[in-house]
Amino acid sequence: MPVSVSCHPVKPRVLGCMSNQYLYIVYYSLISAGFFSALVLIKSILHFSRTGPQIKDEIQQHYYRYTVYALARLYFWCTIICFVLALPGVALLCLYFKTIPPIPVLAAQIAGLTAGLCSIGLVTARQFLHYLFYNPGLIVTSVNFNPQRLNPIFDRLSKFRLHLLDAFLLVAYCWAYSYVLKGFAAQGSVLETLSFTLIPVIYLAGGVWASLNSRQADNAQRQQADTKPHTKQQSNILMIGSDTLRADHLSINGYKRNTTPFIDTLATKGTYFKNCFVPIARTAPSLASIFTANWPDRHKIKTNYSSQEQAKAMNQASLGSILAKNGYQTSVISDWAGSDFGKFDFGFSRKNVPQDQWNLKYLIRQGPKDIRLLLSLFCHNKIGKRILPELYYLAGVPLSEQLGRDARQEINTLASEGQPFFLNVFMGTTHPPFSSNYPYYEKYTDSQYTGKSRFCMSRLTTPEEVIESQQEPREAFDLDQVIALYDGSIRQFDSEVEKIVKHLEQSGLSDNTIVVIYSDHGIDLFEHDTWGQGNSIASDASAKTPLIIYAPRIGEASVVQNKVRSIDIMPTLLELTGLSAPGNVDGVSLASAIYGKGVPNDLPVIFETGLWLAPPPKQKKNHLTYPDIFHLMEVPDKKAGTLALKDEYLETIENARDWFVWVDCWLLKCYQLNSGPQYELFNTNDDPEYGINLALKHPNIVREMISVKACSRS
Repeated sequence: MPVSVSCHPVKPRVLGCMSNQYLYIVYYSLISAGFFSALVLIKSILHFSRTGPQIKDEIQQHYYRYTVYALARLYFWCTIICFVLALPGVALLCLYFKTIPPIPVLAAQIAGLTAGLCSIGLVTARQFLHYLFYNPGLIVTSVNFNPQRLNPIFDRLSKFRLHLLDAFLLVAYCWAYSYVLKGFAAQGSVLETLSFTLIPVIYLAGGVWASLNSRQADNAQRQQADTKPHTKQQSNILMIGSDTLRADHLSINGYKRNTTPFIDTLATKGTYFKNCFVPIARTAPSLASIFTANWPDRHKIKTNYSSQEQAKAMNQASLGSILAKNGYQTSVISDWAGSDFGKFDFGFSRKNVPQDQWNLKYLIRQGPKDIRLLLSLFCHNKIGKRILPELYYLAGVPLSEQLGRDARQEINTLASEGQPFFLNVFMGTTHPPFSSNYPYYEKYTDSQYTGKSRFCMSRLTTPEEVIESQQEPREAFDLDQVIALYDGSIRQFDSEVEKIVKHLEQSGLSDNTIVVIYSDHGIDLFEHDTWGQGNSIASDASAKTPLIIYAPRIGEASVVQNKVRSIDIMPTLLELTGLSAPGNVDGVSLASAIYGKGVPNDLPVIFETGLWLAPPPKQKKNHLTYPDIFHLMEVPDKKAGTLALKDEYLETIENARDWFVWVDCWLLKCYQLNSGPQYELFNTNDDPEYGINLALKHPNIVREMISVKACSRS
C-alpha cells in the first residue's frame, strides 16, 4: 500500500512521520524511475538496433537468454540512475505537502509520479543539450532519427546559453526548495528541517565533487610529478598514436589547414620520417606489425577478426615484453579503437583499455539505441567506466580528453616508481565517423552547412549503414564537410599531444623521454574513386602514416625522405635505449637517421589490402571477391563470444588481396582477378602519378618485385 503523506507534528510521532515522508520520497522516486526506464526500454526494443555485425542466427540460437540478461542489466542501471534523478523532484513535492493540508492518497500518488518524471526529464534534457553542444558524436551515434532534426536545437546552443540554463535550473530549484522549507520550518521539528536541508546540499556537493574531479587531472599537468631517479640510465619512451591518421593531412607537409601546430614543432625538433608505410591498413594487423617488427604473414594477424586461439598463438617477442625484461614499466592507455591491446599480448603489464570490440557478447551488452543514448548521457565519466564500460567505450564517441587526462596521471604514477617507463597512448580521435569535441568539430567546417554530416560523418551509426557506405561512390557523401570534420579531429589530437608533452616538460621528464607520434594507418578519401581504410591500392593514402621520433640529446633535427616501414619502429626504439632487437624480426633500426647518418633508400615497402566489409566502389572488373562481412562472421567459441572469420572463406580472402611492393623508384601493383594476377609496374621517379605501366617492358623487375613479396611470407 502507498504511504500516506499526511502526518501530525505531534512530538511522540515525529520519528514515525519522518519515516513516512522518507518512504514516500524513496517509493515514488523508484516508481517514476522504473516507469520511465520501462518506457525507454520498450521503445528501444520496438526500434531495436544493436552495434556490430548482425549475426541473427547466433542471437536466436545461442544468445537469446544473454540478450535478455543484457537488456535487464541496462534496465537496472537505467532505473538506478533515474532514481537518483527523481529524488530531488519528489523530495521537493514531499516538502511542499508538509506545508499544506492533507490531500487524497490518489492525488498524492499521481503527484509523486509526476514530480519524479519531471525531475528525470529536466535533468536528462539538460544533459542532452550539453552533450549535443560539447560532444555531439555521443548523441548522433545513438539517435534513431535523422540527425538533421537536431539542427534547430543546435543552432540555439552556445556556451553562454548552456551556462545560463544551468544557473536558471539551479536557482529555480534552490529558490523553490528554500521557499517551502521555510514554511515547513515554522511548523516542523528541527530534526526534520535539518534532514530536508541535507537533500539539496548532498546533490550540490556531488555536483561540485564531479566538477572538481574532472579537472583534477588537468591541474596535474601544472604540478610536477614525484619523479625518482632511474636505477639505469635508460630513456623513457612515450608513444602517442591516433587511429586513421593520414600523413599528408599534417600541416608540416604543406597541408592547406593548420591541423597540427604542436606536432609540427616536435617534427622540427626531432626526426620526421616523411614516408612511413604500414603493411595492412587495418588496426589489429598494423599494431601487431608495429610492436613485433614483423610482416603480417609472419605474426599471422591479417584481419581485425582473430579468434582467441589466434590471438594466443601470436607468441612473438614484442617491444613491451623486451623492455619489461630490461627493467621498464610498461603501460598502455586507449579507447574503443585500441581494444586490440587487451586482446593481444604486446607486453604491457598495466592496461587501461576496453575489452575486445569484436566480441558478440560485448556488443549485445551495449544494447539498442534509445536506452544506450539515455545511459550514455550519464555514464561518459569515471562512474560509467566502472559500471557500464561497454557504453563508456562506445565506438565512434570521442574519448580524447579523457585519454589525455589518464595519460598525464599515468605519467605521474610511472615516474614515481624510480624505473624507466614505456607508455603507449592510442586514441580513436581521427577514426571515422570523425566526431570530435567542441570546438574542434566546427573549426574547419562551413557554418552554413546543415546536412546529415554536420556533427560527424553520416551513415555510420548502424552496421547496415557501414556496409552500404563501403559501396557508395563519391557523390553519396558531403565530402568537403567530411574532410573538414576529419581535419578538426586531427586538430584535437594535436591539442591532446601538446598537453601530454608539456606535462612531461613540467614534470622534469622531457630530457629523458623519447616521444613517438604514429598511426596504425591512413584512409582513402576518394582521391582515386575509392574510400575507406586500405580497401584499394589505387593510392597510398591508407598505407602512408606519420612517424615522428623526438629523442632529446640524441642527434639533430632532420627530415628523412627515404621510405621506411612501421615494422622499423620497434628495432629503432630498442637501439635508442641501448637494447638489441631479436635477430629474426623483419624490421630494421632507423636509429642511424636519428644520429644523422641517414637510412638506406632500398628498404622494401610491402602493402596489402585489408578485409573489405563489402566490395569497394570502382573495383576492377572480374576481381576476385567474397560475401559481405555479415556472411563471413561466426562465433566459434560461443561461451567467449569472440567474432572470427569462417574457415571456409580464409583462403578466398587471402587470394583476393591486392598488394604493392615499392623498392627505390620501382612500384609494382598486383590486382587479383579471376583470370589471374594483373601486374602494373611504375617508375615513380619519372612517373609520380602512376600513369605509364612498364610491366611488359621490364619483366625481370616484375619478377624481382614478386620475389620480394614472397620473402615477406617466408
